[in-house]
Amino acid sequence: MLRNLGFSIATVFAASTAFADSPPDAVLLAQLTGLRDAFVSQIRAEGFKPSLPPPTLVLDNPPSYGNYQDDRNLLHIAVWSALTPEQQSRFSRLAARLGKGQTGEQAFEDGVHHWVFVHELGHWWQACGHLTGGSNHYSVEYGANRIAAAYWRLKDPAFMQRTAEKMTLVHASMPNPVPEGQAREKFFDANYEQLGPTPGYIWFQYGMVLDVQAEKPLPSLKQTLQNPTYP
Repeated sequence: MLRNLGFSIATVFAASTAFADSPPDAVLLAQLTGLRDAFVSQIRAEGFKPSLPPPTLVLDNPPSYGNYQDDRNLLHIAVWSALTPEQQSRFSRLAARLGKGQTGEQAFEDGVHHWVFVHELGHWWQACGHLTGGSNHYSVEYGANRIAAAYWRLKDPAFMQRTAEKMTLVHASMPNPVPEGQAREKFFDANYEQLGPTPGYIWFQYGMVLDVQAEKPLPSLKQTLQNPTYP
C-alpha cells in the first residue's frame, strides 16, 4: 500500500475510471502522472527538497523501455501500442513463463509502468543532486535500482516481492556477459553504451536488483535518497 499518501498501485492506476472517455494514451499519462507525483511527494515526506521540478513525461518506446533525459528533464516511458511485434511477443512469453495468469500486456504494465518508471524517477532524483553523467554508470544504475526497490518495499511490498521473484527466474536463465577474470562493475562501465540494446543489459539490471534485495539490513527509502549513487 502507498502508506503515508493514501495511494496504492490500484488507486494510482484507477484513473481509467475517471477518464473513461479519454484516448488510451491520455488515460495512461494521467496514471503515470499520479505515480510520479506520489513519488515526489514521498521524497518531500522523507525530509528532502528536490532541486528540479517533476520531469515531464513522454510516451514513446525508448531503449530499455524507459529513459530519463537529464538535459531536458524529460522521462521517456514505453507504451504497449508503440512496441514492435517482437517486443510484445517477448512480454507474452515472459507472462506465460511466470504462470501468474497475466497477459503479455499486463506483464508489460507491471514491469515497465511500475518498475522501470520508478527506476527512471530515481535517475531524476540523482539529477537533482547533479549525480548523473560521468563514467560511473554502475553506481548510477545501482543507485536508481536501490531507490526503486526501497520505494516499492515501502509502498507495495507485494509488488516488490513479485518483481524480485520474476527477476530471480529470468536472471538465472540468462548467460553471464562478463568475460572470465573481469570485474562486473568495471566491465559494465567500460561497455555501457554497447550493452544498452542487448540482453546483457537486462542481466546486469536484474542482478543489481537482486543484490539490492540481499542487502543486510535492507536500506530505508530515506537512506537510499541520501546516497542516490551506490556504492
